[in-house]
Amino acid sequence: HQLPIPKSAVHIQSSASQPHSNSHSSYFVRRLIIALVLLFVLASVISSIAWLIVHPLPPVFTVNSFTVSNFTLLNSRVKGDYELVVSIKNPNKKASLSIDRSDDVCLMYDKSAAVIATAWMGPLCLEKMGQQRQSPRFRSDFCGPLHAGEFNEMSNDYGSKRMVSFNVIMRIRVRFGYRILPTKQSLMKVSCTNLVAEFSAAKEIHGKLKDTGGKNNCSVHHD
Repeated sequence: HQLPIPKSAVHIQSSASQPHSNSHSSYFVRRLIIALVLLFVLASVISSIAWLIVHPLPPVFTVNSFTVSNFTLLNSRVKGDYELVVSIKNPNKKASLSIDRSDDVCLMYDKSAAVIATAWMGPLCLEKMGQQRQSPRFRSDFCGPLHAGEFNEMSNDYGSKRMVSFNVIMRIRVRFGYRILPTKQSLMKVSCTNLVAEFSAAKEIHGKLKDTGGKNNCSVHHD
């Protein structure tokens, strides 16, 4: 007959096999983590190369109209109601485009960095070669005063030339989509400069965008 194995021997054998089991599990976890990291890096590289090939273009902004009403110059401050109509086009034949965040749209006298009025532009989505119009309305409250020299120059433009030139600046976040690729996002600055409001007579409080003989395209570049 075979002698029974002492309990102490069983305990020793199970204790000896436990470190081997723990070591095997730890090795498997490390291999899994390394594989996931390599997979993520590979996917990122492939995505970056694919976006370089697609090469999405920034949206095209075009000013369709710009009107000024209730225009008032008083004590170095500028007050008025301003309405801007701008067309936004996706020039890409392969990628969709969305603008999901926009800072305040800032209106400035073109010879000053001071903000005269601000507006808000809502989010939008554009399919391939799609186009939409946006009409941000600027708040007509008095903003900060202009410097004396800037205010005098604007008063001269308004009173004698019957024309005042404005700039519109906005910062946006653009997202591009293409098939199964992860979304590509970019921060961009839109600058619509030299928007000349023409007034029909001296001290006229209503003005509209001067006819430039063509469309007023804005510049868009990465911020």
